[in-house]
Amino acid sequence: MKALIFNSGQGSRMGDMTKDKPKCLVDIGGESILHRQLRILSECGIRDFIITTGKYHDEIAEESAKIQDINVELVRNPLYSSTNYIYSMYLAGEYIDSDMLILHGDLVFERKIAEQLVNDSRKDICLIDVTSDKPEKDFKGRIICGRLKEVSVEISDDDCYSFQPMYKLSKESALKWTEAVKRYVKDGKTGVYAENALNDILGDMNIEALSYSGMLVSEIDTAEDHCRVSREVKWLKE
Repeated sequence: MKALIFNSGQGSRMGDMTKDKPKCLVDIGGESILHRQLRILSECGIRDFIITTGKYHDEIAEESAKIQDINVELVRNPLYSSTNYIYSMYLAGEYIDSDMLILHGDLVFERKIAEQLVNDSRKDICLIDVTSDKPEKDFKGRIICGRLKEVSVEISDDDCYSFQPMYKLSKESALKWTEAVKRYVKDGKTGVYAENALNDILGDMNIEALSYSGMLVSEIDTAEDHCRVSREVKWLKE
């Protein structure tokens, strides 16, 4: 299994915290978000990583090199300032050749949920929180009969739940998503989420929902997010 981590964005919503570095290099609990991701996932058995980069390619390369005994393929998105991460996924597509863990570079998660994802016998899994309130401005997942049917910021029906962009996918499913992304890029649709392409093919997929209720799985988009997650990380025993 490989892990694909999207780190091409600039993190402008973080203010001064990201004025001279990418969001993934912001400190959380004494280590960068990226270092924490790589450390936990490598301890769960993942050794091969694909990391997309943008403006701070060299800094991300230097941080990635701090984790021993892993293989990292860096994929630079030269259009990082004018495209969404759907274009980064398009560029990384040639390296997707196995079962995949796909996640965002600003996602902070505890070891327990990573272990569950990696060790779960099911081929295709997404993460939802069945107990928390649905976020207004973040992803929700539409779950019907335990399967993912739609991912969007806009949806808020009774069958929708808080959703975090961290997927475990079989090679077949990862390649199917990659092909859908290629079609979007070919049509010039590079300013949307990669999940827009995923939504087009979810009817032919079988991504099962795993609840992370009671566990830390959170994106860091703002300084307020950083304060909240830093407090939660402090209390984790990992």
